[in-house]
Amino acid sequence: MKLKSNLIPSFTFNMTSVSTIKRAPVFFISHGGPTLLEDKGKPGEFYTWLGKYIKNVIKPKAIVVISAHWQGKGKSGISVDSSTKPELIYDFYGFPKHFYSETWDQLGEPELASRIVGMLKKSGIQATAERYGNDHGVWVPLKRAMRETGGIPIVEVSTFSHENMTMHISMGEALAPLRDENILIIGSGSAVHNLRLLWSYGDKPSPKYAIDFDRTMEKYACTLKGGERNKAASTLDQHPNFRDCHPTAEHLVPFHVALGAAGEDKGIKLLEDYFSTISWGCYGFGLPEDLRVPQYSNGFKYHDEL
Repeated sequence: MKLKSNLIPSFTFNMTSVSTIKRAPVFFISHGGPTLLEDKGKPGEFYTWLGKYIKNVIKPKAIVVISAHWQGKGKSGISVDSSTKPELIYDFYGFPKHFYSETWDQLGEPELASRIVGMLKKSGIQATAERYGNDHGVWVPLKRAMRETGGIPIVEVSTFSHENMTMHISMGEALAPLRDENILIIGSGSAVHNLRLLWSYGDKPSPKYAIDFDRTMEKYACTLKGGERNKAASTLDQHPNFRDCHPTAEHLVPFHVALGAAGEDKGIKLLEDYFSTISWGCYGFGLPEDLRVPQYSNGFKYHDEL
């Protein structure tokens, strides 16, 4: 199956899309470290597009972000940030000093956080509200996308503390009704995330296993829908390259939350880029058929073999 991207000049929109969005879409994003804030390559270009699309087209009432950098408590617990003004968490190490003094104008939404806790509990998921803040899985990509939030509140939600992919899909299904209120759901992780071997390939092409795993994610996200897609994605831990790409799966399971929230909506790959043992794969679900995706400086096309 070949998917077409309808490339046009960077960061413009077909404004007919504004009237066709009746339900907020869902995104899975690969977020990277704080250097993303200054990135001028393909990841930076994507986040510039994403920020403009969120603020000018979706215009969500709120954004709910499931971050790879926050795990819930126990075997079945989920945590939801209830801060009115979340503090930025500088949960990264060895970067230039100025990244540790970054600020942002983001606000939380305690009432929405309470509703999310209730929705999860209604679905049989143990959930609690707590004042946590925003870790870099939230504020780095969204600040790169939206230097100013325009008053859109942001609520961070944890993953489970384990790697059970089916449970993360169920979590996304529990959150899906928020989309009908134009509340945007974003899973924030990384399509491939092996920091242990990062500098083994730092000046070399990314290893084949990273590309193979990324392409499998793309196949599931973009050629399947609903239950069939969820069933396939729940087997990613059986992929022969799974542990090479994810020594631990906390950066992968936000993808599964996004799939659960996406339901029957079609997936589209919005960014492909690699650095060593990292994939920047990003996806959107439930986007308009006439969406115009960003034009990247060195090109991006979907894969004929899907």
